[in-house]
Amino acid sequence: MFPFDQPASTAFYLVLYLGTLVLHVVPMNYVLAGSSYLALLGVWEAARGGVSDAHQRIAAGLRDWMPFALSVAITAGVAPLLFLQVLYKQPFYTANLLLLHRWMAILPVLIVAFYLLYLQKSKRFQARPAVVRMLVSVGIFLCFGFVAWSWTENHVLSTRGQDVWIEQYARGGWFYGDRELPARLALWWVGAFPMLSMILAWQVPSARKALARVALPSLVAAAAAGVVYYFQLPADARQSVVSVGWPWLTLGLIGWVAQVALWTMVWRGRQLRAELWLGLSAAAVLTAAGVTVLRELRRLTAVDITEYYEAHAAAARVGGWWLFAALLAMNAGLIVWVVRIACRPPVDADSPGT
Repeated sequence: MFPFDQPASTAFYLVLYLGTLVLHVVPMNYVLAGSSYLALLGVWEAARGGVSDAHQRIAAGLRDWMPFALSVAITAGVAPLLFLQVLYKQPFYTANLLLLHRWMAILPVLIVAFYLLYLQKSKRFQARPAVVRMLVSVGIFLCFGFVAWSWTENHVLSTRGQDVWIEQYARGGWFYGDRELPARLALWWVGAFPMLSMILAWQVPSARKALARVALPSLVAAAAAGVVYYFQLPADARQSVVSVGWPWLTLGLIGWVAQVALWTMVWRGRQLRAELWLGLSAAAVLTAAGVTVLRELRRLTAVDITEYYEAHAAAARVGGWWLFAALLAMNAGLIVWVVRIACRPPVDADSPGT
């Protein structure tokens, strides 16, 4: 079963890469879909006026948590980025160099988005006219859309091989177009909304029925995007998804069906017990994990990983495992501690004893 069918050192790095990538995907989905939601809401408010109380509560929760979610997404993205360089050193660096200006533009764009998120959160800004709020929310969405597009473009180019790299270098272009890119980007974008809905259901329980109206159409859209993307893949990649990736495809489908069933119950007005909300959360993560592993299988049909087996084994022989494990445990503890602090209710300054 992939990735455990690889040599020990390669399997070790693949498991770490995929596991940490899923940890990154969760907050990344929150940021990407959350910025899309606020941008759509801003356009609606500027064009048509106010929205329902439920959507106002969702927007307030998003504006409050988005800066923190972006910080978590960036921090959680460091680990898979490091393991990616160990696993696919040459393809990854080649794509980086060929798209150098675009690739480096991600950093200032993220910095701009980060400060705009804090501006969007401020009470003084929320008192501004709807058009001004819309321009900022759309600007934030464009920043994160640019980052998502650049990452997808970089990934696709890294899997295209020597002939395409030479052609891209000779052309000197800042962009790389590929028929796989729109479908792949669409799958990640619409697939981010069910994860966002699941997290918001914990943050804004009073708006769960409104969130069901976001989650259900996006689950259907994500499935449609996945089917379109599947049929755009080369024949060998489709064969790999079915023959090698069937366990992960099955897990992803189970998670998708469970999400549809539970969100339908919420949409019909059923009050779910806490255990079912935990089940919904697990289903969303299960689907994300299945899609993430299938994404890697697609890469391996284009990149011959056997060429890097020796490099993986050499990296595994380098010491520092105990230091790695200690830092991993320490940072995981710090993250849990920070989340618990952030989740505490605000202290009323006028209450006795404060």
